[in-house]
Amino acid sequence: MSVFFSLLVNLLPLYILIGMGFIAARYLKVDRQSLASLAIFMFMPIVVFGFVVKLEFQASYIMLPLIIFLVSIITGLVFLAVGKKVYGDNTANLMAMCCSMGNTGYFGLPLVFLFFDEQQTAVYIFMMLGGSVYEATFGYYLAARGAFDVKTSLKKLAKFPALYAITAGFIANGLGYKPPELFETYWAYFKGAYVVLGMMIVGAALANINKLVFGPRFMALVFLGKFVAWPALIYAFIAFDNAVLGWYPQDIHNLILIMSLVPPAANIAAFAAQMNLKPEKAATTILVSTVFALVYIPAMIWLLNIQ
Repeated sequence: MSVFFSLLVNLLPLYILIGMGFIAARYLKVDRQSLASLAIFMFMPIVVFGFVVKLEFQASYIMLPLIIFLVSIITGLVFLAVGKKVYGDNTANLMAMCCSMGNTGYFGLPLVFLFFDEQQTAVYIFMMLGGSVYEATFGYYLAARGAFDVKTSLKKLAKFPALYAITAGFIANGLGYKPPELFETYWAYFKGAYVVLGMMIVGAALANINKLVFGPRFMALVFLGKFVAWPALIYAFIAFDNAVLGWYPQDIHNLILIMSLVPPAANIAAFAAQMNLKPEKAATTILVSTVFALVYIPAMIWLLNIQ
């Protein structure tokens, strides 16, 4: 249990940053979208490039984003079907989004910074592509309640700066480019700034809640999908990889597990508000699941012996 409490203490500062973001948005009127634009367009590309340019890439890594994408698709389709049986309205779409879209960037990346080294973090960033493609395609399909538009999805992907940073990083990596010491110094500053901004964005997204809408059945199904089904599918793949494929070592398995444990994406609240998809219920679910993750993630890291 000492390991669990140690992990819990390590996570607490991240939650303090979430609280600061909430206060900044609610009482100081800091705009969440401005924070997100800074993180996505200014800080994240530099952070991502710095990791990828130093990545010792292996051919087996190519499958990692696809694995994340497929698990997201499976979870989304299953819980969309469950939601349609239980609710029969657009609540099913919201539930499928909450079950299948994890907060792998703003929440997951600072978590990986905390527990993993640079090589492993670079692999995690590459894996995030799977979630980003899912969000821009099937996630958009769910938010738009079936009105899927390939052109709009491609535009969403084209506006994702980290995609270009990853591409530039791989090109520089392939050419044998080594960043100068000055870059390393300022890159460390950008990493720290991204952690602060990312966690504050989560808090700022929650500050827009005008009223809490608790749906016990909805919450239970979302928790079943995001905190049970998603990790279970990942764990099943890891067991299959260990028994049959032999593609990845334990440290990569641990990264995939960490990605499966994060709470629903903060972006879901924005999607729900934009599409009039029960935004209060979406924001309340994200708030409760993010608070729950404070205990859930250390518990799962301890139980699964993730190191």
